[in-house]
Amino acid sequence: MATWNLSTAVIHPLVLLNVSEHTTRVLALTKTGKSSVPPFVCGALLGLQTENRFEAFMSFEFLYEGASQGNGFATINPAHFSQRIQQMEEVFPDNTFIGWYAVNTDTTITPEIAKIHEQLIRQYPSALLMVFDAALADGAAENSATQGRGFSLPFSIYETRAPGRVDSQKLLWYVSGNSSDTPSEYYVEASTNREGVVMDDLIWASQLVPIQVQLDSGEAERVAVEHVQYVARPTNADMLNSDSNVPSVSLNASRMATFLVSLRNALDMLDRDIALLKTYVGDVISGKAVFDPEVLQLVQRVLSNRPVVLDDKFFDLAASQEETNFQLASYLASVTSVAGAVRDLSQRSNTALRHGRTKHAPYVNPVQSDGMFAWGPSMGDMMSAFGARGHSGRGHGRFSHI
Repeated sequence: MATWNLSTAVIHPLVLLNVSEHTTRVLALTKTGKSSVPPFVCGALLGLQTENRFEAFMSFEFLYEGASQGNGFATINPAHFSQRIQQMEEVFPDNTFIGWYAVNTDTTITPEIAKIHEQLIRQYPSALLMVFDAALADGAAENSATQGRGFSLPFSIYETRAPGRVDSQKLLWYVSGNSSDTPSEYYVEASTNREGVVMDDLIWASQLVPIQVQLDSGEAERVAVEHVQYVARPTNADMLNSDSNVPSVSLNASRMATFLVSLRNALDMLDRDIALLKTYVGDVISGKAVFDPEVLQLVQRVLSNRPVVLDDKFFDLAASQEETNFQLASYLASVTSVAGAVRDLSQRSNTALRHGRTKHAPYVNPVQSDGMFAWGPSMGDMMSAFGARGHSGRGHGRFSHI
């Protein structure tokens, strides 16, 4: 049954690259084939949460105990989890823990995934859950189950709703470990004082609801992803030129690799030209070369067109001014963001008062000296100023007909 949900999850390419690399590495180390049950892979999602918008920028792996073999369930190592969260927040102070990911053969939630989610929501009640479909990501287009679905993302993201009292039978699908019947709605126990099989009729539980997913990336992320995509695909020409000392560009090289190789060639050519001119001028001064005014004028013309740092003080001053301008721009952006947040807060306060009272909301005057926001005259006072009266009186002003 579809559930109306306005929440949105934004995933950046770095998260998908980390999840794919983690899954590939675990499969390679465990030597698990496609026909057998894949090992359990999970990790944390770090990012920002703004109201009902979740944005994941990076991720890291979980250290868990217990495998998905038999009826056992994995358990997250709390010491390692807390240490990694602290380390990531020290390096990236703006990013916090917003959820976690798990790899499965499809995008459904298994009892093992639900058990780990139950552990995490005790500390993070609104944690997201991203279920990564390794089979769909592997490009198994020949599978009849994936044919006809068109293009789809290889993962689904679920939001944890606020806990409520639900029927205990809705939790038996993962508490008992029987995943044969996939439920239509996913519920995870939210209380911390219960262990084992659910026996009561009602129990506190949180519902996992799928939310909308968006992919977003900055210019640096797009260049990095494009570089990773093409740099590891050598062609026959690359193999033939592998022993050559001449720097070459692969036919499948990324734009970043092409730019870096071109920049290297330009710098190498500039270095050779400067060394040649320096050698010639030195030979002319020492008398080893013939003095030619036309050649020296050409050398002077070439050197005058090159940017040269004549004094280190001027260079340091220019660098300092550039850094100052960048910091001022950052501070201005921060002040603008805070001003926008204050404006939104005042507008929402006026809207709440307007709909929460029988009369109109009072005017908000932000320039009063007794506080940040001071209540001004009411709507009735403003109407009286124009000569308005009530229904019983006879006003001669502009609003006398009210």
